[in-house]
Amino acid sequence: MTKPDDAAAVEASAYPLIAYIHVPKTAGTTVRTILPICSPFGRDGVEFVDGNRASFVGVVRKWDWVAGHVARDVLANRLIWFDRPVEYFSTVREPVVQLLSHLNFSFERFTRPNYHNSFSVTEQRLDVEVMATDFSNPAAVATLLFRHAEPFLNNQSHYVLGGDFAELSDDEIARRLASYTYVASEDDLPKLYRAFGFAQLPEGVDEVRKNVTKHYYVRPEIFESPQLREFLARHHKHDLRLYAAVRRASWPAEGRRPFRPAFLARQAFTSENFDEQTYLESNPDVAAAVESGQLASGRVHFVELGYKENRMIRRWVLPPAAVSQPKSTNEHLSAPTVIERLRELREAHAQLAAQLQSRRQAPPERTLRSAIADLQ
Repeated sequence: MTKPDDAAAVEASAYPLIAYIHVPKTAGTTVRTILPICSPFGRDGVEFVDGNRASFVGVVRKWDWVAGHVARDVLANRLIWFDRPVEYFSTVREPVVQLLSHLNFSFERFTRPNYHNSFSVTEQRLDVEVMATDFSNPAAVATLLFRHAEPFLNNQSHYVLGGDFAELSDDEIARRLASYTYVASEDDLPKLYRAFGFAQLPEGVDEVRKNVTKHYYVRPEIFESPQLREFLARHHKHDLRLYAAVRRASWPAEGRRPFRPAFLARQAFTSENFDEQTYLESNPDVAAAVESGQLASGRVHFVELGYKENRMIRRWVLPPAAVSQPKSTNEHLSAPTVIERLRELREAHAQLAAQLQSRRQAPPERTLRSAIADLQ
């Protein structure tokens, strides 16, 4: 079997970095569950990676993907010196439903074990205020939202468009969305997974759902009241605009063919099937710890933690274009053969990335209204 550290890791720069912007309560936890199954060469919670721009770029250079609760403009600023194409992805949700789910989350997480040690004092204070609100009273709900506009109102616009979202014209919103490879709405998650470009997706990926709301403490009927409808039309309008723009947009990656290797989980490691080299190849974090001297061996990690974490044996799957012979099963390709083929594909990918970047930087099309105005 071709080893991932011989080819996939070495040739990471042949593929664009996947950057997933996780907007709260938009199925992001599900997406962040799928990514590490497709490739363990990635980093979740990227907002917590410390260091300046240069050190951050050095850390992420060999990753296939990054994901986290971080705004697009913030992440782009940290990647400004990145010497490799970056493909941005995100998910959005119908704005009132997303707001409802966000409010409901305060009730939901309060029931979790060890709540007071798991969440910050600021989060706990917010949860108390949310839970103390009379959600049968539109005025009380509006007061809560107005007081805590930053976490609740136009939250999706902040993450997807950037901190200046309130100043953007419709044309500028369209331009910024065009810089994404794919932004999925709640109905498009299967298309998002395929837009990542992995050679193969995990079995049953379209049925995976994580962090699904089990009980609504906040009844959705309250948002049908005229008072809250008027309030949201005024104070939540940027998310309404964004959602409409996403639903209208077309994406360059929709329906594209797989082009990057996948590294899929096959079965769990057990005491009977444990193999040191396979364990290290399947778990890059453990391999790095062994190489740095933090762990004596992969077996030590498996005995102490790995079996509890249900660590999986992984198989490397190549995209069809990287396989020299069409009928190959990918199982007997040598690492040098794969590396050479991937090097040949790098130039083609770079050309495609340049074309996409040119499309993104092109000025927005003039609207019919502006054209008529010029004639008058």
